[in-house]
Amino acid sequence: MDNSSSVLTSPQYSLSFRIGTSIFTVFLILGTITGNALVIASFIAYSRIRTATNFFVVSLACTDLGVALFSMPLWLAYILTGTIWAENPVLFRVWTAMDILVGTASIGNLVAISLDRFLCITKPLMYYQYITSVRVNSTIACIWVYSVLMAVASYLLWQYRIFNFISSIVYFWVPLLIIISAYSIVFRVALRQTRQINTSNSQKTRASRYSFVTELKAAKTLAAVVGAFALCWAPFVLINGIYSMCIECPYIKPEIILVVKWLHYGNSLLNPPIYGLLNKDFRVAFKHILCCN
Repeated sequence: MDNSSSVLTSPQYSLSFRIGTSIFTVFLILGTITGNALVIASFIAYSRIRTATNFFVVSLACTDLGVALFSMPLWLAYILTGTIWAENPVLFRVWTAMDILVGTASIGNLVAISLDRFLCITKPLMYYQYITSVRVNSTIACIWVYSVLMAVASYLLWQYRIFNFISSIVYFWVPLLIIISAYSIVFRVALRQTRQINTSNSQKTRASRYSFVTELKAAKTLAAVVGAFALCWAPFVLINGIYSMCIECPYIKPEIILVVKWLHYGNSLLNPPIYGLLNKDFRVAFKHILCCN
């Protein structure tokens, strides 16, 4: 997916505008680094957090950290320098490839998380037999290899409009459809199982209820992560998809481009607070680390 070809033709921003937006972007970078470093540190420090699902969560945090360390600084450089990007297509292609890499890895991990929750809720007896550490690590490795291949392809084929259009479908819209379908089934099954559990009062059923409620809470947390991802990325993908195929589309104001990019990058800032607010284990781990316990 093109990293917004319309950006290259944007006019220079005023000095005051560049200073204000640069300060905002710096805070965005620092907040993203801090939040995702907390997620990774919590996973390393607390064994209770090291579940199969959270391996994917940490992989997602690594992609968000990559956004803050590579993509956002290059975006900040564009805000400060402007026309240098039009004069240096290699730098633009590197930036595009990095965005493709972390974006593909992000949605790849979200697909894996949604399928993990799908199996856990719909096939609870088979889940722990099928979801092993070897399979989880292999899946994460495949996600990153696929992401690298997509990034290399975007670097080599960035000038082809049809590639940019097709890649946006392949790496965003199709996976998003898979994710939405998986969570729709998860919550439909959850509703049915909740009704069945409520009709029984046996001790075994109460234990099943506790386990099921725990898994359902995890699914709700991760669904919130997916929702944030879709809301933050959809405007960016839509604009790029339109401009990939529409040569004579009307000009988009640079301020709108900025908002779309901030939404896109801001998603990397949102995930850690979602874990902290909705996931008890992460919430406790965050408190311990921040309080130096």
